Amino acid sequence: MSSTEPLNFMPLDLDTFNGSERFMAGTRLGAAFGQGIRAYLRADYANAIEHFKAALIAAYIEGEERAQIYDRERAIIYLYIGNALAYQEDWEGALREYLEAVQTDPQLSEAHYNLGVAFAAQGRLDRAIAAFKEAIEHNPRLYEAHFSLGRCYQRLDDAGRAYIHYDQACQARPQAAEPRYYMGLMHQSHGAHELAQRCFAEALRVEPTFVSPELQDEVLVNRSEEEVAQWYYRLSNDLKQQGYEEEAERIYRALLQWRPEEHYARYLLGNLLARARRLDEALEEYAQIPPQDKYYVDARIRISAILKLQNKTREAYDTLFECARLHPANGQLFLNMGKLLYDMNKHAGAIKAFERAVQLLPNDPQAHYLLGFMYNLMGREGWALAAWRKAVELAPDAHSLRYDLGYMYVRRNRYDLAAKEFARVLQFWPDDVETNFMLGLCYKELMEPARAIPLFEKVLRRNPRHVQALYYLGASYLQIGNTSLGKAYLRRYDYLASQEQTSPPTTRRAMRQRSVGMVGSS
Repeated sequence: MSSTEPLNFMPLDLDTFNGSERFMAGTRLGAAFGQGIRAYLRADYANAIEHFKAALIAAYIEGEERAQIYDRERAIIYLYIGNALAYQEDWEGALREYLEAVQTDPQLSEAHYNLGVAFAAQGRLDRAIAAFKEAIEHNPRLYEAHFSLGRCYQRLDDAGRAYIHYDQACQARPQAAEPRYYMGLMHQSHGAHELAQRCFAEALRVEPTFVSPELQDEVLVNRSEEEVAQWYYRLSNDLKQQGYEEEAERIYRALLQWRPEEHYARYLLGNLLARARRLDEALEEYAQIPPQDKYYVDARIRISAILKLQNKTREAYDTLFECARLHPANGQLFLNMGKLLYDMNKHAGAIKAFERAVQLLPNDPQAHYLLGFMYNLMGREGWALAAWRKAVELAPDAHSLRYDLGYMYVRRNRYDLAAKEFARVLQFWPDDVETNFMLGLCYKELMEPARAIPLFEKVLRRNPRHVQALYYLGASYLQIGNTSLGKAYLRRYDYLASQEQTSPPTTRRAMRQRSVGMVGSS
């Protein structure tokens, strides 16, 4: 069915006593409106429209003293004129009156809803959806708006949003069968007959006298089990994206009840539970994935991560070790084993694990970075430098990794190479204090104090108590011959250094692992 074909919904009347008590008063407005309502209830819509228009004229004549109240009354009259036209299938006329209603009283949720009804009847579903959403803004429990949104989204094949609004319609009116019925039709159209039958049965349970507006046989389709399974995945994914994780969990469990061997669903369900911090339940799901399944290794890595969160580091490592015996060519296993060995202070073992990970994952920047980190920790700076160069080559946008590479160059007195790395970092982190400081240090050591000075000054604007920046700024001014400023900064340095009891300045910046993956992260 085309998304531009019309959808027919019933316009809403409303309680005219709420905020419009004067309709019952002995005024020209009340008399005309009363005659219009009587004609409207007799389905004498042409006469009803004439009386409503007379009431509208009376509202304009009499409505100057208390304008806010009259705005609501005018909007109600426009709404009933629109309804009378809608029942005669004059949707253009109805649309015009509904627009008058929402412009006159933007808070009238029924007017926004009826505006959506008119748009839907013309096949303008995008405008209908916007109007129904506006109605919900003013009345979040408006059943008709949620149900109509579900129908519109179903017509547009947006399964997740359709499911959500059908569910919200059920919450707004628990005894309503219709949203459950259409939810069943949606499942049935994708071959998910088990889910469809549940919805149909639930519809009859809550409303035993419900008569389906369409024959179920008209939408019966035959699909392969794989196609039906994809519908479950698609629906659950849509629900997750909309933030309805409980509903997504329900769909995964329905799929697993139908097809217990659908281990990808079990893996995704485990991920869903883990994100919700339902860790023990997640472990149960991951544990049911058999070794021959292609998601087995990923599930074992997730199990290990959960065990680590539960401070069971040794069990986390053993889980990966046993998995690695079955899958010795999986680099991610060795990468994660290396992190756990580092956490257990087994540095030699961590290096071996990372070396194996690099062999299996030669294009993974994280593996090279972590190997370099361990080499640096063990004092093998040359090897660390080579590993980090490779990591930066593989991940040129990993700026904190590039910072650490620059820091390593500084330690080896290669200020020219370090300056290139820090300058690249500053292109993306122009306000980073430590990167500005390190680049300034490089320029000073390269005998370019004029380039170093603005960097140190920038550091001090961000952190006036940065002792090292004070020292090097003073030294830089002395280098260019500005003795008075240089001595002033050095005196400030001496004052702060004595307060903080710091030793003479060194390049004290510890390595920060902000990007490619930190040792011990899971």
